[in-house]
Amino acid sequence: MNAKGCSRIPSELCHWITFLNNAIPPRSIDTFIELLISAMLTPAGFVTAAYLMIEMRNRWTCYYKWLQRGKWSWLSLSRQFVRLALKTLGIDLVHLIIDDTLTLRSSKKAPGSQIHHQHGNKPNLAKFVRGQCWVSLPMAARRVDNSPVVLPVLSMLIPSANNTAKLIVVNTLIRGVCSLFRDVKVRVLVDSWHMRRVFIESMHKRGFDVVEQARIDTRLYDEP
Repeated sequence: MNAKGCSRIPSELCHWITFLNNAIPPRSIDTFIELLISAMLTPAGFVTAAYLMIEMRNRWTCYYKWLQRGKWSWLSLSRQFVRLALKTLGIDLVHLIIDDTLTLRSSKKAPGSQIHHQHGNKPNLAKFVRGQCWVSLPMAARRVDNSPVVLPVLSMLIPSANNTAKLIVVNTLIRGVCSLFRDVKVRVLVDSWHMRRVFIESMHKRGFDVVEQARIDTRLYDEP
């Protein structure tokens, strides 16, 4: 595996990759390392661009099938990545951020392709567009030297356009990694759309603080 114009891989990065390999089946480790390193060398991280960055051992279809139908777990890999981040950064406060984004699609056959309200209010787009709605969960923290860092954790495609499905996905993402933050303080940052009692109570049961923008139609007091 020879990277085009790439210098020698630092020993610290080798240690991190070895740590992540513990979440991958042994027979898939070579494929995982190739895709991981080549994705880090690309400006945007797309798989097609990553395939062209280094001299891959196999054909493109092998990597496509491994990503689509390989016998490995995205959740296990994400949890291992969170363990690595907490171990490396040495932090005691983590901010989990929830936000959704819309990927425009023209095909109705694309997974999760639905008509969504374009809440970004972009002037060059219609109010309702066809696309895929993704909910992402990154973690933000400060290193020992007080410099900020934001790392991706999980993303999930919403199968439908209703708001209930979005709340279910949000709770699913946080439930997948919440047990890893037992020794650190956690704050969950979300926008005003998630200002729902069901969501806030579920976070408080896990011991997480919630920072949100209050909705105009939301009460800020308990019933007497």
